Amino acid sequence: MRTHNGLRVLVLLCLAPPAYTHVGSPDVFFEGDAGLYRLFVTVRPPQVIPGVAEIEIRSQSSDVREVRIVPLRLSGPGSQYAPTPDLVPRSEKDPQFFTGSLWLMEGGSLQVRILVEGNRGKGEVSVPVPSTAQAVLPMQKGLGAVLFVLMILLVAGLVGIAGAAAREGELEPGVSPVPVQVRRARRVMAAAAVLVISVIYVGRRWWSLDARDYAASVYKAPPVSASLQPGGRLVLRGQGGPVVIVPGRSVTGR
Repeated sequence: MRTHNGLRVLVLLCLAPPAYTHVGSPDVFFEGDAGLYRLFVTVRPPQVIPGVAEIEIRSQSSDVREVRIVPLRLSGPGSQYAPTPDLVPRSEKDPQFFTGSLWLMEGGSLQVRILVEGNRGKGEVSVPVPSTAQAVLPMQKGLGAVLFVLMILLVAGLVGIAGAAAREGELEPGVSPVPVQVRRARRVMAAAAVLVISVIYVGRRWWSLDARDYAASVYKAPPVSASLQPGGRLVLRGQGGPVVIVPGRSVTGR
């Protein structure tokens, strides 16, 4: 009898479909009511701030005519005065499914306010969204090469314009510059080149410092080590001290 029961359990385990979770995912999942409309909302925050968050909204009923979304602060004056909300397009394949995107321009505790209008009137619900930088994305090599070439052309153009203004700015049309004007134009071009290169250097230094500060603000999960001790105790050690987890209860200590 025990053998048959064991075989049955084994068969059931083999037939069971795999289950997937989103543990550790930065995405926000929300289920709630916007007035008389039941909504299932998924917010996928961007990896960098500012960035574009992807919004997915599914209505439990089919009587929703229009959905609009707007990002706001979670609390304070920024949460009271909302800008004009954006219209969320409806899916062509599923009339109860809406997808859109929003720019998150700042970090911190934000909310995505959802405004719904349908046959049963209007409804409103807010979904809390943590806005934080999760990564530093490198510039694409192709884009970097194009920008470098454009910078060289811009520098050459500025230096050339300065030289032309010093050499021919006071000449009548058709008159050739004299050697004195040519030498003056060369001096002006050299000074313009030094000035432009200095501005580029200062800009690069500012950009590097700003990029370093941004990289320091990127969220990183604190390192945690786990160990299983006698008695079924799971000890997690992090920066704030060990957390001892016993089956059926949790005790925090140092």
